[in-house]
Amino acid sequence: MLLPNLCFIGDHGTGKRTALHAFLKSYADKEGVPFNIKTKYLMGKLLNSVSSSGGVGATGGDSDSDDEGGGTVTQSHEEGGPSPDGKSFPFEVSAIHQGYDIARMSLQDKNYIYTIFKNFQGSSYVLSHSNYHFFVFYHAHLLSEESIIFLQEKLEQYSNCLRIFFTSQYPLPYRLADHFMEVYIKDNTNHLYKSLITKRTSEPGWKVWFRETLELWNTKDWKTSDVPAIRNWIYFCLQRNLRWCEMVEYWTTTIMASNLPSDKKISLFRILAFAEGGGGWQIIPSYRIPLLWEQVLLDIVKVLRS
Repeated sequence: MLLPNLCFIGDHGTGKRTALHAFLKSYADKEGVPFNIKTKYLMGKLLNSVSSSGGVGATGGDSDSDDEGGGTVTQSHEEGGPSPDGKSFPFEVSAIHQGYDIARMSLQDKNYIYTIFKNFQGSSYVLSHSNYHFFVFYHAHLLSEESIIFLQEKLEQYSNCLRIFFTSQYPLPYRLADHFMEVYIKDNTNHLYKSLITKRTSEPGWKVWFRETLELWNTKDWKTSDVPAIRNWIYFCLQRNLRWCEMVEYWTTTIMASNLPSDKKISLFRILAFAEGGGGWQIIPSYRIPLLWEQVLLDIVKVLRS
């Protein structure tokens, strides 16, 4: 059975992970193996050594021997409870796959992915009869350019036995698009936002937050003393792991649905369109993010209060 690489695409909470797990389970059932997901951990010391050495090269480490997990070094701690040392990185594993969340990699996805594939040669033992190795990456739209190039090389090098499955909010970049079949998930069943519904609205939390912010800032009483409030707003979002590209997306949909005059909407869309690194598949160094947010938000406030 020839399998393609798959990318499940959809908005927040539309059930991309659920659909991917359903696919994996159906495949495991055909192979006659159990599909029970457990949690293991990448060793913190290993990740630190990779980070301090500047990362493993695209072909570095391929001469090393494989382990049973396709080259991933893990601690023995199994599912349940926090990371054993407080620093190790959790990932999911079953008899046929390993799954990693890019959103939890704190802008260091290059080091994590190099570590995951460090010893992979496509020859380690797997339970499925087809000998495919399945690697799953959730929130793949947060991958850096270096990680994309590295994954492209691995897909070309091990096209006979390696299969990668993504979940993403955006279509794939050109480097990877030819290697994948894209599966679009409709948003009529929103699993995540059902838990975020409040008494006063049926909309998800972030959309409410941005709409209320737009209403609050849409006044002519502009004062420089409001700058600290803008900074507090920024750190409120950052502390809840809202990404730069997500911020641009929420502002865009909020402005589009607002009752602002068309000339103001055009001005605001222009600010968002020319915001540095505002598109998908772009990663901004973490120390620059608060400065960029502040500049964009100040420009938005100036238009709203003009």
